[in-house]
Amino acid sequence: MAARQEKQAFRKKIRAEMQLIPDEYFHQAGQQMCRRVLESEDYRQAKTIFCFVSHGKEPNTYPLLEQALADGKTLCVPLCKAEGEMDAKVIHSLNELQPGAYGIPEPGENAETLLPSQIDLAIIPCLAASKDGKRLGKGGGYYDRFLAAYTGKTVLLCPEKLIFDTIPTEPHDILLPKIITEKEA
Repeated sequence: MAARQEKQAFRKKIRAEMQLIPDEYFHQAGQQMCRRVLESEDYRQAKTIFCFVSHGKEPNTYPLLEQALADGKTLCVPLCKAEGEMDAKVIHSLNELQPGAYGIPEPGENAETLLPSQIDLAIIPCLAASKDGKRLGKGGGYYDRFLAAYTGKTVLLCPEKLIFDTIPTEPHDILLPKIITEKEA
């Protein structure tokens, strides 16, 4: 089976398994992951942070986003553009977010755009990950394209229940060795 088909089959399996996991688990796991990020040296040293805005069963990043703003960090979040492409847009308040592509809260088109080279720390979501940092996204390629142009520090947020020994990958997939779960970094 080709790698792309393997990934699609694995995504389908993971999505089915996620439906069996209570929402409360994702909520509590997200709180622990955000706490771990906020306590990290990478976060403390970063002046500019790029972070996904949580949606659905993703780890709730709202407390992390609020704290980054309160700490005076420059905060940027994704704005989905053309198929598989996104910009890092600066926000000054969570009130600037409105439902956008796929129902995910996004900033407006007119928000300031930062280049990947202007970002110190990127906090990345996944559908699942392997223990060695291979990331399985939702299939749109947005983060793969962003990460291909990004050279700063990264943190992958992944609930412990979605960490596997191995996951299917393709040559363009970027390894993210720093994974934060609710149990460990």
